[in-house]
Amino acid sequence: MFSSSIYKSSPVWLQELMMSTRAYGRLTMREGQRFRRFLAEADRTQWLDAPELRRYQEDHVRRLLECAASQVPLYQELYGHSPSLERSAIDTLHSLPVIDKDTLRKAGSRAMRERPSWPLFEGGTSGTTGPPLKLKQDLSAINRENAFVFRQLRWAGYEPGQPRAWIRGDMIVPADDTTPPFWRRNAAENMLVLSSYHLSATTAQGYLDALARFDPQIIQAYPSSIGFLASYLHSKNLDYGGRRLRGVVTSSETVDDETRRLVKQRFGCAIFDWYGQFERVAAIGTCEHGSLHVIEDYSYVELLPNGEGECEIVGSGFNNLVMPLIRYRTGDLVEPSADATACRCGRSFRTVKRVMGRDEDVIKLPDGRMIGRLDHIFKGLDSILDAQIRQDETRSVMILIVPGEGFGPHTVESIRANAAERLGSGIRIDVETVATLPRTKSGKFRRVICNV
Repeated sequence: MFSSSIYKSSPVWLQELMMSTRAYGRLTMREGQRFRRFLAEADRTQWLDAPELRRYQEDHVRRLLECAASQVPLYQELYGHSPSLERSAIDTLHSLPVIDKDTLRKAGSRAMRERPSWPLFEGGTSGTTGPPLKLKQDLSAINRENAFVFRQLRWAGYEPGQPRAWIRGDMIVPADDTTPPFWRRNAAENMLVLSSYHLSATTAQGYLDALARFDPQIIQAYPSSIGFLASYLHSKNLDYGGRRLRGVVTSSETVDDETRRLVKQRFGCAIFDWYGQFERVAAIGTCEHGSLHVIEDYSYVELLPNGEGECEIVGSGFNNLVMPLIRYRTGDLVEPSADATACRCGRSFRTVKRVMGRDEDVIKLPDGRMIGRLDHIFKGLDSILDAQIRQDETRSVMILIVPGEGFGPHTVESIRANAAERLGSGIRIDVETVATLPRTKSGKFRRVICNV
């Protein structure tokens, strides 16, 4: 919707009406009766003691394995026979092979259940650890995912219906638009949506004033966005002016200690970080006491040591039986917690010290804006195997592409158009094809590298 000419040419009040109308339709589908049942269940299962939680996981793993072995060709081929479930389903799970993105990409439709429920919804991974991957899920999977996200918001002090702010990757204002407001009101969700593409030293105070007027209960933001506003307040020796704010919920990027410190000092509340992926095989969230918990009733998560003091997240998802993922390697790492003491919150969930993935730079534009989380540029372009954005000077970026089948001039033009939509016309965008892209020592892939 945000990229349509009708939306872009409409006055602010009509844009807000269009946004709210679309949001109302999404709410009806995504947060209806089934969502409420999942949320009530999640509110109950978070307090299961260790033996009860183990039984809960056992039941869900058993259902997952039975579905995969009887209805999904990929797993029938991988296992060679139906796994024996006479013993513990979790023990059986540990004996099965791990899979990764490449396994799923090669399997194609064979990774799906033979008779899935309808309607189906398709989406893609961001590609932070390699080429993007398309996945399908049904409405039930979406409803359950939203229930756990909303439970995390409750941990941060939010209840459905209260005002909240959103500073993430929505193109609610064209990148070249230099006239505020850079935010829109979504009345259907009682939400103020702010552009993450227009933050700069000259616009930051306007953002903060808009937030204080709206006075949200929580702010959901990219760490780079809320970190910029916190740094601005710190540079002016100012504090945020809202009265209701209970927490800042971050996701999609790694939160560093300095951002946590500045948000706590200048916004007067803690950051509640949430880790997840589109594959929906693992989730990690911050509780009321600041501990990072593996969300054990969301999925079955294995933390496999890599020999360097870190653990890779391998997950088996409970949400999606249309395209079940079993022992799926996320490519993301965590630093395990050195303290085995149970968290004061009373939940039986394991804790980790920090999530290692999602380290990305931001692109710095000539007008002072800093843009992060640019994987949107590549979504929907199937002929790209790998891509990376590099910036070595302020007025230009280089987009490096590992081309796949079907790549051609039309793909290059799509990349340039998508990049210009988010970065604006004041920066040169070059596209170059390469055979391979470098990775870090741990094998992580950085989508954005800024050397400015």
